[in-house]
Amino acid sequence: MYKLSIGLEIHVELLTKTKMFSSSANSSNNEPNKNINEIDLALPGTLPSVNKEAVILAIKLAKALNMEINSSLKFDRKNYFYSDLPKGYQITQFFNPIGINGILQDDGVNVKIERIHLEEDTAKQTKNGDDILLDYNRAGVPLIEIVTKPDIHSKEECILFLKSLKQLLIFLQISDGKMEDGSLRVDLNISISKNNELGTRAEIKNINSFYSVINAIDYEYKRQFNLIENNQKMNIQTRRWNDEKLETIFMRDKKSDDYRYMTEPNIPAIDILNLINSTPLNQNELPKNIKQKLIDDGVNNDVITQLLEDYPLYKSFKYVSEHVEDQKSAINWIVFELKKLINANNDSTENIKKNVLDEIIKMIKLIQDNKINGKQAKLVIEEIYKNNENIDSIIKKLNLIQITDENSIRDILSNIIKNNPDIVSQYKERPERVEKFIFGLLMKETKGQANPIVAKNILINLLK
Repeated sequence: MYKLSIGLEIHVELLTKTKMFSSSANSSNNEPNKNINEIDLALPGTLPSVNKEAVILAIKLAKALNMEINSSLKFDRKNYFYSDLPKGYQITQFFNPIGINGILQDDGVNVKIERIHLEEDTAKQTKNGDDILLDYNRAGVPLIEIVTKPDIHSKEECILFLKSLKQLLIFLQISDGKMEDGSLRVDLNISISKNNELGTRAEIKNINSFYSVINAIDYEYKRQFNLIENNQKMNIQTRRWNDEKLETIFMRDKKSDDYRYMTEPNIPAIDILNLINSTPLNQNELPKNIKQKLIDDGVNNDVITQLLEDYPLYKSFKYVSEHVEDQKSAINWIVFELKKLINANNDSTENIKKNVLDEIIKMIKLIQDNKINGKQAKLVIEEIYKNNENIDSIIKKLNLIQITDENSIRDILSNIIKNNPDIVSQYKERPERVEKFIFGLLMKETKGQANPIVAKNILINLLK
């Protein structure tokens, strides 16, 4: 039996407004080569300027991972030539990463973090027949690279860690964590051995889904196992994952890469001690603490899972819950009813608008004040969601204004009782049946608009 050891290098695109070293917009989803300037293209005479917002996000992540933070911010050049790298070098942090010696601990997760460092992304390459098309919108996008120790020993542990890390990045608003868009990319360093020593590793580059991570680990374990069992020599290699063939493919032997690292001469060391001290980490924003609070509040496990796996839904739930001061109502109308409407319309929780939530808050307060009932509210929330209408116009349009006038309700009930003497005569023997029957006639007469609480009190008094 061979021991599997996995170390990870995770590249995370940051949620900043601009790029790492230029004022170009940080958006790679626009028209190709739209968000670029002279710095991104490395034109002669241009100088980089460090994005403070990116540094703050790196500090926040380092604090969340309990890391030692370097108070002197320094950058280095990683020299290599490739078509997606306009400068011929990448600005990174090789010698002095911003964070070292951290750990991520969560349910079933206990992984040491060796380092995190800031750097810039490369351009996006798209194959078009025999040609390679380059989109420099991504060139210079701020990245954090997270490097773990090789202390993950199964694919299950690996996925638990990645899910926990992704959740942390999203809830702290460091990254959107969208693997399908390349916002979170995983490099696997995999080795196997018969003892506690690390074996000869292979690095599997740029994996962009949990499904592919699992398959790559399975395939690479079998590949290395067969090589060792057949007494074949293993070299340290760089490989890539092929989603179609479900196999890793050789790229190159990983010899001592000479990137000729050097201190970046255009960015002097920056003292960030004050920035470190002034960048708070709100413990209430950490997913594990959010989960514990929801558990303490008695929230159902399935609901907790939904909220922690869908940050926009959690934000909407939290916003409504704080405004109506009733967590149960917020769960019912956001997690269940609104989410059901979103799913039915093939929509996304990312598209929930604040004004929609504000109208739902007004709706819940009307329920709390007994001005509309739950059945009516289901009609209201559908109108709010589909037509983006305000609640006052919806209530008028659907004629949902409740009758709360006691005299009006008493007159209607008195008339119903008068016209149904046979039913009323059974009240002493079957009170619940009689109340339910008369109540149903009242709702039919008023088209569901009679206030149920007011009506029930009056009915009981009339039947005594």
